[in-house]
Amino acid sequence: MFSLPRHATVTATAIVVAATFLFAFLTSSLPSKFQDTLHSFRAAPAETRQLHYLLPATAANLNFCRLLLTSTITGYPEPILIGWEGHGKYDGAQSHLFKISETLAYLRTLPASNDDDLVLLVDAYDVVMLMPPEVMISRYFDLLETSNDRLRHEKIYGEHHGGDEISNTLFWGPDKTCWPGGADRAACWAVPEVPMHPKAFGPDTDSWMVLARPRWLNSGTLIGPVKHMRDMFNATMTMVEREYDSDYRDHNSDQYYFQDVWAEQEVERIRRRDGGIRPPVISHNDAGEEIRAKVPDIQKGQRTEYHISIDYSSSLFQTAAGYTEYLVWMTFNHTTDAPTTGPPRRRRLDEVTLPSDLENCTPPFEVSETVDDSVRDGLPNKSWKDVLLGVNVVTQRVFPLLHYTGDKVRCPAVMPTTSLLDEGANEYRDSVTAGGLTCGFIRTQKLCLKQEIRYRKVSQKTSLRPLAE
Repeated sequence: MFSLPRHATVTATAIVVAATFLFAFLTSSLPSKFQDTLHSFRAAPAETRQLHYLLPATAANLNFCRLLLTSTITGYPEPILIGWEGHGKYDGAQSHLFKISETLAYLRTLPASNDDDLVLLVDAYDVVMLMPPEVMISRYFDLLETSNDRLRHEKIYGEHHGGDEISNTLFWGPDKTCWPGGADRAACWAVPEVPMHPKAFGPDTDSWMVLARPRWLNSGTLIGPVKHMRDMFNATMTMVEREYDSDYRDHNSDQYYFQDVWAEQEVERIRRRDGGIRPPVISHNDAGEEIRAKVPDIQKGQRTEYHISIDYSSSLFQTAAGYTEYLVWMTFNHTTDAPTTGPPRRRRLDEVTLPSDLENCTPPFEVSETVDDSVRDGLPNKSWKDVLLGVNVVTQRVFPLLHYTGDKVRCPAVMPTTSLLDEGANEYRDSVTAGGLTCGFIRTQKLCLKQEIRYRKVSQKTSLRPLAE
């Protein structure tokens, strides 16, 4: 199993969850090839890098169960729940700020020896996993290279500025609108332009949200190393303490404060790159004089470099708001070969192939030989080519995670009823274990999943370990 460090400790605000979904997907019965792939982390020894899978959550509901189910099917490690039952500085049932304070509390428990570990943080109530974590990890390192190539092109990569060397290591999900706030916020105007074709969404690209290129930070998904994430969360907590105003409509939005930390970083990067900064004109007063956007008041010596960037192409994180018209679901068992001669052209959808990083992964639903035959016989025998997967038709990326941003009521409509999620729900619908909390996954008024989840709280002195060893 790709488990958390045994020597790590957490505060009472964290909780370990074991999702006993019929078979021991979250135990050491995972295939050895899968374990080796996850532990490799590109040139780092297994004992020095691990994946911390964090879910900010206060209670269980159907969407929470959907995430646990798809995490199990795709082979994610046992998650750590952050802020369970509203414990901590902020009550998660009342304020999204608990995601900042309680995630920081967890990261602070990790010793320096874990600084190079990867952390994957995702919202617990509107996300589903679609591919194994080894794909997420591999693509993270690919994105690391391409994102920093852009900084090299701008001749600021590695420059010591804003309190640290400039680089991108923390990647948030993309948004097609700047929310909350208005155009005068630096989080809306100072952030980098999108590395996409200016007409990526057609001749009216960027004219309104559906046609907008994803330029802004969405705080529902994040990946990066422990050290940089700890520093960034610490800066965000400081930002909350500095800016919190109970009279402001969105004062409880974690996204607002994460965006402001990113904005200060980008303002200082602009100053380093261009030698100064000139905010854009956003309106005019009655006398016809220009009104320019706000520039953050950054103090001398203040650290601003936190290695923050965005997954613009949805290689890791696909958001739904403004994107539903540009997402398709397809299998890859009848892909058409693209021509190898003739002038270059954009691939047709039927020419999009199964990503090589997924093709070599353990198939979905596969379990080890130690699992009971009666369980094994009831599982689908499918390769990844036979599973409906989501494709972003603009970037032509087959995405490993879907984040239901926007209208939560329409969440089930985004994925087809024959997707990996529904196949898993149908297979596990009658599985119930003794004790605990029953979760149900409901689509069109039918119970597709009934599952028991065991909870075990972890005290401040309890070491993290899998429930099943």
